[in-house]
Amino acid sequence: MRSGQGEEPEVRAQILVVDDENGPRQALRMLLKEDYDVAMASDVPMALALLDQQSFDLVITDVRMPRQTGVDLLREVKLRDPDIQVIILTGYGQLESAMKAVEFGAFAYMEKPFDNDHLLHQVHAAPDKRNRELERRKLEQLALEANRFDLVGRVVSGMLHDLGTPLSVIGSHIELLQIDPDKSDVDGRLNIMHAQVNHCSDIVRSTMNFLRHHSQKPAPLNLNDVIQTCLDVGRPLLRRQHVEVGEELDPDLPSCLGDFVLIRQAILNLLTNACQAMQGQTEPQEIYIRTWSDGDQVCMSFADSGPGIPPENRRKVFDTFFSTKGKGGTGLGLAVVRNVMRQHGGDVTLADSPYRGALFVLTFPMAKPTAQVEESDTAGD
Repeated sequence: MRSGQGEEPEVRAQILVVDDENGPRQALRMLLKEDYDVAMASDVPMALALLDQQSFDLVITDVRMPRQTGVDLLREVKLRDPDIQVIILTGYGQLESAMKAVEFGAFAYMEKPFDNDHLLHQVHAAPDKRNRELERRKLEQLALEANRFDLVGRVVSGMLHDLGTPLSVIGSHIELLQIDPDKSDVDGRLNIMHAQVNHCSDIVRSTMNFLRHHSQKPAPLNLNDVIQTCLDVGRPLLRRQHVEVGEELDPDLPSCLGDFVLIRQAILNLLTNACQAMQGQTEPQEIYIRTWSDGDQVCMSFADSGPGIPPENRRKVFDTFFSTKGKGGTGLGLAVVRNVMRQHGGDVTLADSPYRGALFVLTFPMAKPTAQVEESDTAGD
């Protein structure tokens, strides 16, 4: 259908049909071509080559094909772009294939022979889901950026607060010297002021190091180092609120694969949320951080001694803009943590704490050893 004058031309969804038999491929093309742009592939390698060349909204693939299956293709598609929807077709009602398809994120799983109207209904719905996912990701990215500005503001505010003490000491000694510059303890006072100037420089340097870091592609990093950086940056808040921090960091912790800035942002959000949750309580305010490895994962737990999260809110704490702090909260903190973990192929869960506070567990994919990375990179040469 042509668009009216002045209207935006209708954008047709792009569909890739994958089947090793020409008859089913052509039948699907004839069924879909009136409303969609349809490309075809006879096997998984050909499909992946087409995916590298152009963007698709939907992939419709048969399960049983030579060498690689439709489930193999589904997994590769989701690695390339998790927003591309995939419909799996099979002439064999295999429960194992269906379970794998669901596990890897298939939009639908249909048995042959399928009803054309039912297939068309699924095809019409798939691009809509893709668009909703894209909009959700845009909102999450905006939330991530807004949260980053909030963290920068907190760090700068903490720096300014910390600068107040040494500057006050320096000012007091200058006033005393102005009153009586001939006192015998001039050298002692100058040494004190010099030490306080160095303290100011250290505060400014650590803050500038925080601000200079930019997000980059995931690379091997030590999670313990990121945690220590966050504790250094958050020290003004921890000291001001009298929060005690306990650590049990595995000294032999393997490297994980990640973006230093994003992981730091996630941990700082947990730190800030914990301090806000414990603020004003009469019981000791404590945070306990632990790291360990488990199989091919690097793990971290973050616990606090606050009031915990009520059962009715446990499923909602990671939702964007959900907050229990009223006007005092943005609802971005834990949503950003979840978003960061998703971007790293990891996970964050709210676990049952043996104490009264909240307990979050973060898992990251372990980085490959250098030799293994080099071997895999040269395998296809």
